[in-house]
Amino acid sequence: MKSIDKTNIKELLAKLLTDTLSESEQEQLRNHIGSSYKDKQLNELMSEHWQNLDTSGLSAEPSLEHLKLKLWTLMQQEETLKKQAERSRTISWKTTITRIAAILFIPLLVYTGFMLAQDNIQNKQAEMIMQKVEANPGSRVHFTLPDKTEVWLNSGSSLEYPIAMTQQKQRNVKLTGQGYFKVSHSPRHAFLVEVNQMKVKVLGTSFDVSNYTNDGQIITTLEEGCIALLDSQERVVTKLAPGQQAVLDKTSRKLYVENVKTELSTSWKDGRLIFRDAPLKEVVKLLGRWYNCNIEVDDSLIGSDIKYTATIQDETLGEVLQMIELSTAAKTSIKNREVRIWAK
Repeated sequence: MKSIDKTNIKELLAKLLTDTLSESEQEQLRNHIGSSYKDKQLNELMSEHWQNLDTSGLSAEPSLEHLKLKLWTLMQQEETLKKQAERSRTISWKTTITRIAAILFIPLLVYTGFMLAQDNIQNKQAEMIMQKVEANPGSRVHFTLPDKTEVWLNSGSSLEYPIAMTQQKQRNVKLTGQGYFKVSHSPRHAFLVEVNQMKVKVLGTSFDVSNYTNDGQIITTLEEGCIALLDSQERVVTKLAPGQQAVLDKTSRKLYVENVKTELSTSWKDGRLIFRDAPLKEVVKLLGRWYNCNIEVDDSLIGSDIKYTATIQDETLGEVLQMIELSTAAKTSIKNREVRIWAK
């Protein structure tokens, strides 16, 4: 250490004892000692200069330990100031980060809440949006629903289903007319067909439902699997096994179940009409839908015991009417899709 430094230190130490150090001198002493000495060296420095210190102006005779305490206190102040500065910077930085986070987080919460609300609204809206598929009179339609269920619609029939049906707990559809369903298997998502006063509940199966507006009955025929028929409150009324048919009278609300040949009710989806000892009234009704025509029959024939057995596939309406004339004592005429059948 240079002599000038020693002289300077002695003056500063003297002022330290008398508490007359200015802020700049305190900083000077702290910086000099802090940068040049370790604990042991600092102890030696104070001992070296103690004998030469001028203490005449002091009210009490100080001790070396008193000087050490003063100096240690001064040095501790530096450490305290450093820590406070570091803490201040840390707190400032943390506060800044917190403020930034708050500034970002609040809009994020608002945005997230908005997006969740929007998603919820969109999901609700999607659940309410219905798609309708129709089969024009005289035609048949085959299509696949979003859940992979295959549907066949007979002449003059329609089916409504939600566009978001795969996102719903239940796959709900509404049928008017006649439809054949080959339902994709999904144990967690029941498939419900609403038909006027009744619902058909399935998990995965093949069945036919006929529910034309002008018909007095709702007919449900099961080919494969198992289905349950529900009332308007979705309470189970009965269950069907393969080969069974349930007929619900719309007026009396009476329901009966019987075993049937399912192809008589389901062959239409394959482009065929099959009649087995069918009464003329039933034949006329199905032919009118199949060929999109209006058929009038004399009351004398409607009330007769005439039964028809036939399979119709590619025949024209004229050819079918000829078959009726040949098999029964009846005459037929057709004009502008208006058909008349009367007794000879």
